[in-house]
Amino acid sequence: MKKGSKAFLVILVVLSLFAFGGCIKKSGIEDDLDSGEVYPENGLPKNKKVTLSIIYPVMGFGKEYFEYGVKTFQEKFKNVKLDVRYIEGGNDAYNQIVKSAIQSGNDDEMYDWIYSFTNGVTLMSQGKLETQDELWERSVYDRPDLKMKDVIIAEKEAVFNYFNHMYVVPSGSHIYGIYFNKKLFKKLGLTEQPKDWNEFLAMCAKIKTKGVYPMVMAGKYAGPYFNFGWGAIPYEVGGDKFKQDEYNFEPNVYKSKPYVTMLTRLEEFARRGYLHPGTASYDHTQSQMEFVQGKAAMVTNGTWIANEMAEVLPEDFEWGFMAFPGNDPGQKQVVLLEPGGSGYIWKNRPELNKKWTKEFNLWLLNLDIQNKFAQAGGVPTRRDFKFESGKKELSPSVVEAWKVINRKDLKVIDNRPWVRIVSNSEMAKIAKKREDGYIAVITGQKTGEQVAREINSQYMKGLAADKRK
Repeated sequence: MKKGSKAFLVILVVLSLFAFGGCIKKSGIEDDLDSGEVYPENGLPKNKKVTLSIIYPVMGFGKEYFEYGVKTFQEKFKNVKLDVRYIEGGNDAYNQIVKSAIQSGNDDEMYDWIYSFTNGVTLMSQGKLETQDELWERSVYDRPDLKMKDVIIAEKEAVFNYFNHMYVVPSGSHIYGIYFNKKLFKKLGLTEQPKDWNEFLAMCAKIKTKGVYPMVMAGKYAGPYFNFGWGAIPYEVGGDKFKQDEYNFEPNVYKSKPYVTMLTRLEEFARRGYLHPGTASYDHTQSQMEFVQGKAAMVTNGTWIANEMAEVLPEDFEWGFMAFPGNDPGQKQVVLLEPGGSGYIWKNRPELNKKWTKEFNLWLLNLDIQNKFAQAGGVPTRRDFKFESGKKELSPSVVEAWKVINRKDLKVIDNRPWVRIVSNSEMAKIAKKREDGYIAVITGQKTGEQVAREINSQYMKGLAADKRK
């Protein structure tokens, strides 16, 4: 055979292979993708099978509402499987697993959907987490006529607080304050809602004379559980000025009168013997057990508490909720509300996995899932959620808190947003400084003013480190 004939034959074979390959492609998955077989709601492929790995800690809200969200999502999008790892060992066990996954440095082993991080801000600053900004303008699945930004309770500045991006969808809210044993209060003839700090002290004195500790808290996790109640005082005493100073990272915020007042009132409260002696060492379960058993009349906590204690509650237990009465006469009381979000996305996961994970986060905003969340002790984040206080299936701790935050004589504040992110090793030490300081105050090792100076000193070091960059 001549050279030219051989060359022609080779070309013919190659062209035939391309043609044959094209036929195979058109009969396979790629053909379906090219032919527009996608979901109209999100434009993602219907036939491309995807498995999303999820890690979820089973804590205050349980897992029933989340399981429902997983089930309904998979029923809607049959090509997507959600492989959920439920961690039953509490927050410490969950954090250790996530920390180990990060330290391994293997992106292939990382989860697609991650409930939370202990060092989330650091990971954001390092570009390790996916932003979800585009969901803000997306329509919610059960109301295509409404966008997320139209139905979310939280303001955009709170949702986009970290580096001007949204890293999690605010699928719920948390209300913090004081839960009290309503039946015990009635028995003692107590006023359920003291109007100010002096009335609160008088009420606690009466409780103590009956052989009951007025309050118990989870000192093992002093940062959050103390702040749930006592953290309202600076905003009650300092008003909008304190909130703006904190928001703008003004100097010496934590040795200002409003913040010092919080710590000195905590000091006075402990000195009078109004705190359960186990407060310094109890975890949240231990403190809540003392409360539901009637050994303490009040506990600082969040709206998930009734669900968390459902299996050990006395049959006749009645929940009550109040704003923390740390205000002076004439000042408004404050309830802290935090839009809650979960479902972080690891940046270096496959693109299709990330897209479907975002869709799952959007799906969790559906009203039927929000209702399940309310039953579990959560506060829905949808403005159009019909919160009917008489519905028996809703968590009583949510219902009681909802009644209070709708009062006109108090303020509801989200104290998390800042004008910018200040992230450095010095600023990171403040949380530990606070926790240690709270325990030092209630155990009489330090005064409130001493702790305020120490926290403020650490805060100023953090600001200085930020300015040097």
